[in-house]
Amino acid sequence: MSVMMPNVAAELVGVAGVEGMRQQLSIKDVIRRYHGSLLSFLRNRVRTPEDAADVAQEAYIRMMQYEGSREIQSPSSLLFRIAINVANDLGRAEQVRHVSDQCALEDVEVEPDRITPERKVAAEQDLDLLFAAIECLPPKCQQVFLLSRVQCMTYPQIAQHCGISVKMVEKHISHALAVCASAVEST
Repeated sequence: MSVMMPNVAAELVGVAGVEGMRQQLSIKDVIRRYHGSLLSFLRNRVRTPEDAADVAQEAYIRMMQYEGSREIQSPSSLLFRIAINVANDLGRAEQVRHVSDQCALEDVEVEPDRITPERKVAAEQDLDLLFAAIECLPPKCQQVFLLSRVQCMTYPQIAQHCGISVKMVEKHISHALAVCASAVEST
């Protein structure tokens, strides 16, 4: 038969009571008993006292699921373990967010890419190739392509305007795009 100090025995069974029979866990009693030491513990683990209070509050909320349980041997161990987990979750969330590294989009100055003379000449040459490719398209294909790209008409609108099927519009657009892509890629 082992001899235990009354407080140690009470801690092992969850609350002071009859040896060998655990009483129901009271979260209110746990908070009353460990709040100060939990906050002190958490202030050393998180950045601000406000974070420590938030973590403690979340730990109490999570511990509510054990209210009335007779299975908890050490309420303080459970409370502190929950608090450690909540503090770790908070730390991971802050790492992901990097709150201090963020700034407003309006504060960021972005310089547009400068158009170099070489890029301007290359763009003009590509445009000339596209115009030439479009002029070489069969008349109906050219008409369908220009209605789509210049007039921004939908395929059904083009089909109705030209008196052809939507499927035929799709074929004309596909052919025109292939010709244009081929013309630009050949340079």
